[in-house]
Amino acid sequence: MSDLNTDTLQLILRKLETGTPKDRLALSAVSKRFREAVRSPTVWNELDLRGSSTTVTDKVLYSIVRDDDAFSSVEVLNLSGCALLTDISVLKVLHKCHKSVCKIDLSGCELLTAETARFIGSQCKRLEELNVTNCKRMSTKVVLESIQNNALTLSKLRIMGTKHLHGRVDELDFEDLTEVTEKYFGWFESINGAYVEGDVEEVVSLVRSCVEYIQNWRSGHAVTLCDHADTIQHEGPQPNKVVTIFPDCGHVMCVDCQMIERRNMTLENGCYVYPCPGCAQRSPKRFMPAPGGFEILVREKTDYLAQRALRLTDRWEAGA
Repeated sequence: MSDLNTDTLQLILRKLETGTPKDRLALSAVSKRFREAVRSPTVWNELDLRGSSTTVTDKVLYSIVRDDDAFSSVEVLNLSGCALLTDISVLKVLHKCHKSVCKIDLSGCELLTAETARFIGSQCKRLEELNVTNCKRMSTKVVLESIQNNALTLSKLRIMGTKHLHGRVDELDFEDLTEVTEKYFGWFESINGAYVEGDVEEVVSLVRSCVEYIQNWRSGHAVTLCDHADTIQHEGPQPNKVVTIFPDCGHVMCVDCQMIERRNMTLENGCYVYPCPGCAQRSPKRFMPAPGGFEILVREKTDYLAQRALRLTDRWEAGA
């Protein structure tokens, strides 16, 4: 080993197949020479923490990245499933490698917010692939707005399960998402010859179909599946009733009646599904969202108009 020059040693460490980055970093204990080699940017073109995602915290990530330039040349950053990480530690990594990183996988990083999305959009100029699937606190709107800065390089985007595409979403927030999605899709179509892989078209299709479902509800069409929802649609408020639209079929039901209907769940392909009671005769099958799954909260008309006016006023005052 003493006959190897530094460049050769770094190349060997770069190509070394180890279980996790921590295994490679452990070689620092061999000698001072190894310690210096392991912390060289030449060694790290990829930082992949998938294998230890359940134990990676901000503190652990800090201990890996430190304050040197070891990760300044990383091209592939994979933090998939690292649900304990927050913006502060992920941004520390991105500050190191934003000039070189081409592929970023943050899927399942549930604590990340729009702050990380904005940094990626503004600073990661070589970005080719981005996966933020199930980043439940990261605004879909901000992601779509931010990644337009990467129009010349981005080739793959996965965004399903981000904020306002997850859980029970207020229709006013969904309207905001609809607006930016339409703007994004127009920009997306305007790029000559470019095609972004991933689930972008799926997101756009989902948003457009849900807009149609909301319009049907507002127009008084027969889309309700329980008396509570029917009363809210045609007469007015029902005390303590939360009413939601199913994104798969557009039917509307209050959450209390949903809980009762979910007793009819079935097991298909290893997953529990919840058949929509209004789509029993339809093919293909339509389903209610799983508990905690994406659905849109809709209001009685008078309340909706009042809330919408209030939000428009708040925006106007903020702009003024």
